[in-house]
Amino acid sequence: MVSDRRLTSVGFRLYSDLGEAKYSVNRNINSCNYNLGYKIKLKGEKLVVKLTHKPSHMHLLSHRSEEFLAEWLQFSPATIVYIDSRIELEKLKMWANQSRKRKKVVFLRLSKKSKFNTNSNTFFNYFNQLKCWIKRCLDIIGALISIIILAPIFLAIALLIKVYFHKPILQTEWCIGRKGKLFCVYNFSDNFTTINFNFLAKLPLLFNVLKGEMSFVGRFPWSLAEASKIDLLEQPLFNILPGIVESIINRK
Repeated sequence: MVSDRRLTSVGFRLYSDLGEAKYSVNRNINSCNYNLGYKIKLKGEKLVVKLTHKPSHMHLLSHRSEEFLAEWLQFSPATIVYIDSRIELEKLKMWANQSRKRKKVVFLRLSKKSKFNTNSNTFFNYFNQLKCWIKRCLDIIGALISIIILAPIFLAIALLIKVYFHKPILQTEWCIGRKGKLFCVYNFSDNFTTINFNFLAKLPLLFNVLKGEMSFVGRFPWSLAEASKIDLLEQPLFNILPGIVESIINRK
């Protein structure tokens, strides 16, 4: 079984020099007529996954099952995974889910990148860091106070969804965070949003604020489904944390 798997992928260990693996991959891919796969590069602790149509560049075929990918990632020495945004949505979710299960940090890699404006002024950078630190402190304090005060409402909503709607209390969704980092947001069930209380359905996002993945004020939290729609003009917003207020006001 293991030997068969190695015929069409790098296998269960990632080579520092992929020359030997690519020879085996090229020989077998050409005979299988597969025209879509992943080009994989290991850069220190970073694993960069790109979509490719060239058989000579493929290290892993795109048709592989989620179970195979889970085993493959388990033996990868990388701790950070960069995923190509051109990969289809279901495959993106599969890479994100399995990377998270293997305790790897996941980032979305944009196929077209704009050059972010950076300021090399030392005073400006110091002032910006101080501003971010103050904002982070306010986010933590605000989230803690809100969770404590709203705890009875959390419990009431959870009971309402479980007893009345007979649905799972929380639903999860992958969100694109600061600098393209992927994380899961938690919302109350869709059944709850149908009665026009969207702001209450977003209350679990307070825990994302505590974890530093979101802020009270920030850009709209893009989902993975919206990754392909992000244009060059919006890419500088990747440096900004997603915001709870924006997700409530600009509901999509």
